[in-house]
Amino acid sequence: MSKKVIVGTAGHIDHGKSALVRALTGIDPDRLKEEKERGITIELGFAHLLLPSGTLAGIIDVPGHEKFVRTMVAGAAGIDIVMLVVAADEGVMPQTREHLDICRLLAVRDGLVALTKCDKVDADWAALQEEEVRNFVHGTFLGDAPIVRVSAVTGEGLPALVGALDAIASRAQGKDPGLFFRLPVDRSFSMKGFGTVVTGTITGGTVRTGEEVQVLPAGPVARVRGLQVHGGQAETSSAGTRTAVNLQGVEQESVPRGSVLCHPGIFAPTKEADAFLEYVPLAARPLKNRARVSFHAGTSSSLAKVLLRGASEVPPGGTAYARIDLDEEVVLMGGDRFILRGFSPLENFGYTIGGGRVLNPYPPRRRGMGKGVPQALVDLASPELSVRLLAAVEEAGRKGLGAKEAAVIAGVALSAAQDQIGRLVSSGRIRASAAGNRYWHSNVVEETGKECVRALASLHERFPDREGFPREEIAAQISGGTDPELASLSLAARPEAGVAGEIHFLPAKRPRSVELSSPLARAIAGKIRETGLAAMSKTELADALRPGDKKEFEKTLDALVKGGTVVRIKDLHFDPGAIGGLKEKLVAFLEKKGEITVPEFKDLAGGISRKYVIPLLEHFDLSKVTLRVGDKRVLRKGK
Repeated sequence: MSKKVIVGTAGHIDHGKSALVRALTGIDPDRLKEEKERGITIELGFAHLLLPSGTLAGIIDVPGHEKFVRTMVAGAAGIDIVMLVVAADEGVMPQTREHLDICRLLAVRDGLVALTKCDKVDADWAALQEEEVRNFVHGTFLGDAPIVRVSAVTGEGLPALVGALDAIASRAQGKDPGLFFRLPVDRSFSMKGFGTVVTGTITGGTVRTGEEVQVLPAGPVARVRGLQVHGGQAETSSAGTRTAVNLQGVEQESVPRGSVLCHPGIFAPTKEADAFLEYVPLAARPLKNRARVSFHAGTSSSLAKVLLRGASEVPPGGTAYARIDLDEEVVLMGGDRFILRGFSPLENFGYTIGGGRVLNPYPPRRRGMGKGVPQALVDLASPELSVRLLAAVEEAGRKGLGAKEAAVIAGVALSAAQDQIGRLVSSGRIRASAAGNRYWHSNVVEETGKECVRALASLHERFPDREGFPREEIAAQISGGTDPELASLSLAARPEAGVAGEIHFLPAKRPRSVELSSPLARAIAGKIRETGLAAMSKTELADALRPGDKKEFEKTLDALVKGGTVVRIKDLHFDPGAIGGLKEKLVAFLEKKGEITVPEFKDLAGGISRKYVIPLLEHFDLSKVTLRVGDKRVLRKGK
């Protein structure tokens, strides 16, 4: 597979960006009638070029007019190499400066300068302009970049430009195919006979024909009907590739520019993000706390408020940690770069006032936003993955994090996150759930354990006849609530607490009226475990077991229910393990599909009869796992 890079143009209006792309590739990036009539680029244009080494360069041509800088940012967000275009007959202009700063703020690290329109000036003038450009880029990431004199009209310098691009492409890192799949949509249209088609640059992962993808932040799920890469059909497309995706099952209006295609269940839209930001040196005044700005990330944009941490303002050229409070939902990942724009232009520059890096797209609520920078926020900015992951888990508090969520916050591939999480678990710094699919900081487990012991003591006082309590009941007693999995994990680490099957207890407060390890108790629990979801009534259990003492049987059965070893729903008796397994399947189904019907639930439960289906559905409603909406169930918020 050939290497793939994305090259983006940048520069002032009418400096020859589109003409240069056309001369290099033979493809006209200006496709709109208005663009051809007015002679300016309004929308993003796309082309491709096979470099001599075999590297395939996708080229994004951006508009140069200051009115379309928002569009330029959408194009620049996915590039690996910038081709800064400066016309020899005009030199450095306001959008030259702004575009270069945008590329710097978006962490573009490599590129070159194309000194265009050299056919319009003599060699001495071109040499002067080249010196001016070299002074202009001094101290930036283009400080040592090649400056190539070219003419789209005569072809002068084009071979040298291609050679310079090839040399830069050979060292460009490109996008990571190991990341989760994301395609920020920069264009959406409808084609007769095909339906909705969207285009964009894949910033991570791989997409395949036939797969389901989710459109965020709007939320519909669609199927990939077909893929095109540089005008040809493809079965797959991966990170760093300009891709057109034909979507089945979604209208064009539901996938506007700024939307993101991703695999279902990975990303969630957000209206808040913690970030590290840079304020441009050319700003005339400091950036105040709670300043209103325009926020641009990927191809999306939203008005936003900047809530500074530990400072009341940021001086020109300064940096800060901040919470970005967005007016609209966007899709972000840790490490994403963004641009901040103001509402009045800076002198000889434009509206861009800063930018930065997303540290946590799902930040916790914080008190005292101006009272200092939390250590966890500093750690999230660390180059060390283990430090970022530990901070992400700590920030999640009692909610905990799954490996996928942690990878999204840390901005890495799932495999890398899982490897580091495994090491952190081994070191005892974070703790894993019994299933190994959710993680909490060890400090959170310690504090939660203390609260759970207090909750258990209170429950024993209120219900002195009960042998113990299931984790769900204990978790519900904690102020603000907590994850039942965390409750059981935390109690397991407390020496003063005990556990028997599915129930937790304090040995000092446990009643001795019924021996739950008696042969009769074991026989009842074993029979119920054997029946799984095809539960028995009290009468059916008695008929099956034929106990000698009916009263002792009823007393033992009630004790097993009270202790959590048996779950009673109406007059049916279920094994807690079977209920827990069904709950996991139900939650996973609803997270993917959004809703479930009674027949679908019956299939999910292995085809059990309606006698059990309805009571089980009502149990999950009462347990606040599901919410009934008409004839269907949906997942309750927070589950």
